[in-house]
Amino acid sequence: MPSERFFFPFSLKEKHIQLEGKEFHHLFHVMRLQEKDSLELVNGKGELASGIIETIDKKKGALIALLSHKEEKENPFSLILAQALTRPNLLDWIIEKGCELGVYEFWLFPGDKSEKRSLSTSQLARLELLAISALKQSGRLFLPQIVVKPPLSQWEKIPFFYLFGDLAPQAPSLLDIKIPPGKTVFIIGPEKGISQEELSLLKNRNAQGIKLHNNTLRAETAALTAACHYSFLTLYQNEAKK
Repeated sequence: MPSERFFFPFSLKEKHIQLEGKEFHHLFHVMRLQEKDSLELVNGKGELASGIIETIDKKKGALIALLSHKEEKENPFSLILAQALTRPNLLDWIIEKGCELGVYEFWLFPGDKSEKRSLSTSQLARLELLAISALKQSGRLFLPQIVVKPPLSQWEKIPFFYLFGDLAPQAPSLLDIKIPPGKTVFIIGPEKGISQEELSLLKNRNAQGIKLHNNTLRAETAALTAACHYSFLTLYQNEAKK
């Protein structure tokens, strides 16, 4: 993946696009690209385009001629990482690295033991920028959505495959589970873990408890371990079908 990749959240099937705002600032002031330089654009919706900078206007942005376009289909296996709110620095890490590891969507919710109960508008905006940066850096074409959810007790029943990090010795390993195509929700607790009330609720909703490691993992380590294991496991299942 080239370093000159930029985010444009609209269709890339046009002949020209105008790059403005933060992405233009990055193009002009950070990367110091000039007219006639080539670059790539992603829109977070599965599209990738290559182009060349035709003109640069410090006030209006960069006019880019699009030269080629390709579109990628979504993965039939999609991981929704449902993460109980943690300290902001840990949440930054989970969003950034989770995006690199292919997480389809992030659901952020206040766990019973979460010290932090909500996200401000500016904090959510920061997480979205981190996801965009990770999208460009990692080479993936789909931008994961970040959804703020209420506590688990207020969730409606959703027909997805549900997993959660389980510390019980008898819990099976994620690597021993056959993942069905479609969306899988993996629930990770905050720094102090999932409460007994939440565990009961999850089990009543037929969520499967999974052991991620023989050791007790921190919240951020558990989240990324789940994402990594899921990615490798579903890749193996896809290859086995060929």
